Amino acid sequence: MGFLDIPAPLFTAINGALASLPLLAQLIIWAVVTAIVSMFLYWLCSAQDKVGKAKERAVSARKKMAAYDGHEFEEMWPLAKESLVSSGKHFFVVLGPALLSSLPALTLIIWVAGQFSFVMPAAGTTVNIQGNPVEAFSATAIDWPASDASVELKDTSGELLLELPLAAPVPIVHKRQWWNSLMGNPNGYLSDDASVSEVNFELTPINYLSFGPAWVRGWEFTYFVILILCSFGIKVAFRIH
Repeated sequence: MGFLDIPAPLFTAINGALASLPLLAQLIIWAVVTAIVSMFLYWLCSAQDKVGKAKERAVSARKKMAAYDGHEFEEMWPLAKESLVSSGKHFFVVLGPALLSSLPALTLIIWVAGQFSFVMPAAGTTVNIQGNPVEAFSATAIDWPASDASVELKDTSGELLLELPLAAPVPIVHKRQWWNSLMGNPNGYLSDDASVSEVNFELTPINYLSFGPAWVRGWEFTYFVILILCSFGIKVAFRIH
């Protein structure tokens, strides 16, 4: 488990109460929750009066710059400088609160990606497998075991790589990398001395929409569209700067 995975058991427990709902409804609910949490934390962490004044100065400076109809550099430069400085101050005033409020949202996004991307194969389903490098792993397909059974995957020399079934519907098992201290792989890792660097499983992706290209049908499009729209709605409704 990585640092950003610490809240994952809590999210999973909460999602258990939503298990009776269709996956699309669950996904939409989590997108709304992400928007509410991130916008509330941004409002809590930011000095709204200070942000509002910085925004007003930036808008005023841009309006002065846009209203100037001359061509003299000596006259235009002070306006341009004022616009750049005020915009920069506004950016840095909101940067810290925006980063702080994005961390809880990031933990949710990582959990959602693992929860709503792929279907765990049913027992007996033939699943295609590919190792890297290919010459060190000869298996190309396997009949998926039941949850109370296990199948050992070995490399071409007979060394054990991992056991199936997977703990979560994440289609890759690899050697531990530095970034796994932030985002862990729920299926664990291959040993550091394994002859294979990763094993990929051809899991079935979950389609939430019945139209459009593959990138529209997956969780990402629906989740982020709802997240952006809901965040914008909260920003406007509560006049958050």
